[in-house]
Amino acid sequence: GDEPLVGMTLCEQLVYLHQLDFAAANMRQKRYLQSISICLENVEVYTDRVIMAALDHMSGMFLIGESLPLGYMRTVIMTCTKHESLHSWICNALLPRLIEGKVYNEGRQWEGWMRCARMLEGGDGGVSSMDAIKKLPQEQYQTYRNKYPKK
Repeated sequence: GDEPLVGMTLCEQLVYLHQLDFAAANMRQKRYLQSISICLENVEVYTDRVIMAALDHMSGMFLIGESLPLGYMRTVIMTCTKHESLHSWICNALLPRLIEGKVYNEGRQWEGWMRCARMLEGGDGGVSSMDAIKKLPQEQYQTYRNKYPKK
């Protein structure tokens, strides 16, 4: 009876939820997004480290050709509001990595990328997404600036 408990890590749970084919599971999109939100709101369980590991894993899969899950950028944006300690990682690692993967070719994800970059552009706490924004190809940079003029 002393068998170890085996199951998913919290990071794996978060990745699994994001990658869930909610339509095939007969789940409404709203419910799919709510299930992710419930996790993100439980900051004692889904800590900065867990969220960072999950976002990092999914962005790594994106770089080798997988699509970003529907709720991905929404999660990044929610993370910006709840997990200030991850701002530096988002600005300096995640946003540039998503440019490398050409996030701007995926409409909804590109919208989310721009919103996230804008949220962090101001440089509160000395962290700013400006370096990531400057890494955009000229055409995408122009799109970003048309939508979000410099303050």
